[in-house]
Amino acid sequence: MTGLTRPYPPDSWVSGDYAPTVDGEDDGLHDEVRSAWDELAEFWDERIESGRAWQGHLIQPPVERLLALEPGERVLDIACGNGAFARRMAELGGQVLAVDFSGAMIDRARAHGGQVEYRQADATDEGALLALGEAESFDAVVSNMAIMDMERIEPMAAAASRLLRPDGRFVFSTHHPAFNSGDARPAVELNREGRGSETYSVRVSAYGEPSQSEGVGFPGQPVLQWYFHRPLWMILAAFFKHGFALDALEEPLLQDEHEQPGSPSYVYTQVPGVLIARMRRLV
Repeated sequence: MTGLTRPYPPDSWVSGDYAPTVDGEDDGLHDEVRSAWDELAEFWDERIESGRAWQGHLIQPPVERLLALEPGERVLDIACGNGAFARRMAELGGQVLAVDFSGAMIDRARAHGGQVEYRQADATDEGALLALGEAESFDAVVSNMAIMDMERIEPMAAAASRLLRPDGRFVFSTHHPAFNSGDARPAVELNREGRGSETYSVRVSAYGEPSQSEGVGFPGQPVLQWYFHRPLWMILAAFFKHGFALDALEEPLLQDEHEQPGSPSYVYTQVPGVLIARMRRLV
């Protein structure tokens, strides 16, 4: 991720999440976030479907493992993007309702077909999420590689706590907040002594401060997108506040065959670039 980084407003430390400006009005960034994803929808859909992304080989297997979906279970997929994982859950026997705030993304998802119900809904709008179903009507909620794209995550946690049945689970994946978020920069050091081996690392600064920045997910994308960095405790605190407990955690590593040695992304064969967590709603 590259681009200008700006800190969140100070009151984000109190709420454990991004907060509106002091006068209570949103600063207008939300419209920019949505507009970028509407413009990126076609580009991202093509990249995801081509397999040129981490989703298929790095992220999906542990998400499926932690979700442990049983045939017939009802699942809500929040910020579903082009619907790739929603379709996968339907193939596994889930009854899937998938939502995204980008109308263009929902159009791309519907175009792929599959036994999935799609609706347009904003993950940062608690009321819009609650309108998707009755209380305790879902067995699981999934948010796949989207938390880092959201200005606010507490509305999603609050809505999920009401939509999930007791002991229901919320599984999310995200850029690893410690190693691939905010001002985290992969580095390759060449050791010219001996056989000339390389040392891979990540230089991290300002980890503890929430921040927002514009960046890219795929080289060549037509516009930048917004990223929202939060330290790990802040992500989890939004769920703890609404009655969830951390039930499982995975930090998968890229396999060598998917990255070129010597490239910055090869760092993530040794340092986790993503984090996958399962939260469990306490009875």
